Amino acid sequence: MHNFLPKISCSFFIILTVSSCQNAHVVNHLKLNVTSQYCAPNSSYAYDEEFVPLANSDSVLANSKELSKNMSSHNILMSNATGVLFLMNKMLIAKKDPSVQGRLNLLEISQRIQNHLLLLTTEISGIAAELDCEGERADLFANYLDNINDKRTARLTGASIVIGALATVAAVAVSNGSAQNAISISGGVVSAGLGILTIKPAGKKISYIHDRNVLQDIWFEPKKSSVYSPFIWYILTEKHFSNSQKEPLVQSIKARWKKFELDKKMDNSTIQLLFEKGGIYNADQLHTRATMLNQFQSTIRSINQDMQGFISTLNRINNEK
Repeated sequence: MHNFLPKISCSFFIILTVSSCQNAHVVNHLKLNVTSQYCAPNSSYAYDEEFVPLANSDSVLANSKELSKNMSSHNILMSNATGVLFLMNKMLIAKKDPSVQGRLNLLEISQRIQNHLLLLTTEISGIAAELDCEGERADLFANYLDNINDKRTARLTGASIVIGALATVAAVAVSNGSAQNAISISGGVVSAGLGILTIKPAGKKISYIHDRNVLQDIWFEPKKSSVYSPFIWYILTEKHFSNSQKEPLVQSIKARWKKFELDKKMDNSTIQLLFEKGGIYNADQLHTRATMLNQFQSTIRSINQDMQGFISTLNRINNEK
C-alpha cells in the first residue's frame, strides 16, 4: 500500500501532460467550412477619379463662399466627401439661368448628384454588411472554441469529483493508518490538480486568417485605404466629422479600443494577430475582435445620418425658387 502514493502522483502528472497536449491543439478554421475570404466582396470596385474628395478641407471651406450661403460648413464638407462639390457649384450656376436650357442643365446636374449619392448609400450598406459578417465569423469561431473548452472543463470537474470520492472510499476501506494518509493525500493532490485545470484552462485555439483585414487601416491609418472607398475614408480621417472636431473618427475609435477592449496590452504579436493577416486565436481574442468589429460597424452606419442631412439640404436648394 505504501507504493500507492507515487502511483497516484504519476497518474496526476500523466493527466496534466495529456491535458497540456490537448490544450496545444489548434483547430483548422476550414473544419468549420468558413474560408478566409468568406465575407470579402466578390469583386473589387473601381472608383471614378472624378468623384474623389479634395484632401485639404480648410481650402475647400475657404473656396466655397457661394455654397456657404446655402448650406452649413458640415454639408459643404459632405459635398466634398461624396465627390459632388463641383456639381454643387454647377447647380448653383444653373439655378440662375431661367431659360429652358438652364432648367435642363439643372435637372441633369441634380440627376447626376442623386445617382451618385444613391451609389454611396450602397457603399455604406456594403461595408457595414462586411463588418457584420466578419463579426459573426469571429463569434462563430469563438463560440465553437467555448463549447469545446466548456466540455473539457465539465469532464475535468467530473473526474475531480470521482477521484475525490474514490480516494475517500479507499481510505475508509483500508485499516492501516499510514496507507489511509497516503491515499487521502494522493487523492487530494490529484483532485486539486484537476480543479486547477478547470479554474485556469488554457483551452483550444483556432487558426483564423483574414487576408482582407477590415480593421487594418483603422489601426495603421494609411494615407490611402486599401479597403474603404475614398468617400468613407475621407469621413473617417477628417476631424470635422467627429463630435469633438479635434481628432478624426479613426483616432477616437482606436482610443476606445485601447481603453476598453485591448487593455493597453499591445505587443507586436497582438497587433499582428488583430490588425494584419491573423494567426492562432484563442476564444477571448476572437470575442475581442468581434466586439471591435461590431463597434466599428456602428460608426460606419452612423454615416447615414450625415447623408440624410446632406440630401435634405440638397432637396431644399433644388426646390428653392
